[in-house]
Amino acid sequence: MSIVKTSEEFSSRRKVRYGTGSESKPLTPSTTNASLSPHKTHYGKDQDGQDAYFIEFNIGDFDFKEITIRTEGRRLIVTGKSKLAQTAEEFSREFKRDFTLPANVDQYSIAAQLDEETRQLMLIGKVVHEPENVQKQTYNSTTSAEYASSSFSAKIGSIKENNTGKSFDYEIFLGNDLKDGQTTIEITGYNVLVVRVIKNDWDRNGDFSHELKRQIKLPAGANPQNIEHGIDKRTATLLVKVPAK
Repeated sequence: MSIVKTSEEFSSRRKVRYGTGSESKPLTPSTTNASLSPHKTHYGKDQDGQDAYFIEFNIGDFDFKEITIRTEGRRLIVTGKSKLAQTAEEFSREFKRDFTLPANVDQYSIAAQLDEETRQLMLIGKVVHEPENVQKQTYNSTTSAEYASSSFSAKIGSIKENNTGKSFDYEIFLGNDLKDGQTTIEITGYNVLVVRVIKNDWDRNGDFSHELKRQIKLPAGANPQNIEHGIDKRTATLLVKVPAK
C-alpha cells in the first residue's frame, strides 16, 4: 500500500508530492472510469486513532504517481493524468473529481493512500473539534450571563446592543450562510466601527461569496482599543465587545 501525507505547509495551490511508488506498468484503457466511479464518505478513526473524515473512490489503472490533490477553500480537488502510447500515436487520458469538505475537517491535513489490489483511493482529513467553552476563551473574563445569546428573530445584519457599564456589546445576526465566514474589524474616522464578514463558497456553476458589511457609530464613552470579537455558531451571531473608557 502506497501512503502519502500532506504537511503543515500544504497550500491551496501546491501539488502533493508522493513518495516512491511501484514501477510503472503498461497503460491500458481503464476498466473503471475514475471520473464516474461512485465515491463513499464516512467518519472514523485514522491509523493514529484520531477522528477523521474519509473519502474513497476507485481510480482504475491510473498510477498513484499520476494523481494530484489540492484544496481550494473547502473544495478538495483530485485529478489524474497519464499518457497511453499505441504504436506511432500517443494518447492522453485524465479525470477530475471535486469534493466539498465538511466545516469540521482541516483542509491542510489531507492524506491519501491507495490500495494496490482494489485500486481504491482513500483521502483522509483530520476532524477538528471545537472547544466546548469557545465563547469563554474568546471573551476572557466575560461571564456567560453577560453574553448569553438567545436566538432572536432578525434579518441578516441586524444588531442587538447592550451597555454593561464596562463595555459596549454588539450582537450582529449573520444567518447560516455567514456563520463560518472570515471577520475583519477596523475603526475609521469619527469613531466608526466597520465590520465585514465574508464567506467564500462554490457550486456546480462556479465560485461565489456571501458578504456582510456593517458600520456602527461608537458612543462617546467607547474605547476603540482592544476590541474583542468572535462568532457564536449556535446562534449564528457575531459578538463584538468594545471596552468603555
